[in-house]
Amino acid sequence: MAWSYLNCEADVKASAELSAELSASGVRTFAFAADCTSETDTKALYKALDEQWGGIDALVYSAGFTNPKNFCEISYDEWKKVVDINLNGAFLAIREAIPMMQNAGKGSIAIIGSAAIVAGGGGRADYAASKAGLEGLNRAVTKYFAPQNIRCNIVHPSLIETDLLKQRHPDPAKRAELGEKEVPLRRLGQPEDIASAALFLLSDAASYITGQSLYVDGGRTFCK
Repeated sequence: MAWSYLNCEADVKASAELSAELSASGVRTFAFAADCTSETDTKALYKALDEQWGGIDALVYSAGFTNPKNFCEISYDEWKKVVDINLNGAFLAIREAIPMMQNAGKGSIAIIGSAAIVAGGGGRADYAASKAGLEGLNRAVTKYFAPQNIRCNIVHPSLIETDLLKQRHPDPAKRAELGEKEVPLRRLGQPEDIASAALFLLSDAASYITGQSLYVDGGRTFCK
């Protein structure tokens, strides 16, 4: 298993812990510090992957960022930062992965989007717009590369109990209340719920699925 991480204290620590855990289970790992918005970093990541593993045939793009603000309070620099991470980074990652998948004769891509594209993101216009752009990217990749046995799909989460959500709602009781009130399944989603969906879409069990959007949201998006 290979992954990239941002060169910051929290990500460095988490990457080291994950690497140690997987290595102890006999899983071969490869971790690489990279800024997903940097074309130079992205190219270096894939060059290292090619040298270490001879390429890849599966990709999950899960980088994402939001900084909730009212629409008219979002500066243009803030807008560009969110679009860079959520949308442009996905383009760079997929563009560099495609030649390796072509060489492998197959490939599967899972992009982590957001159910905010339906509801407008609660005013987070930069976030909702950039995640909506992933829908167009998904369809373009499917149109161009499905004939080469390269699949692409999107997982759209909503209210997942990530570190970001915990920062916004530090009280566990308040988070539980949020899930009870906002989600038809009466709980917040867990990161494992999203990982399981992505793993399914990458697997041979989804070999006839491409160009699709899967809402992993406890029913919130359309049934709230």
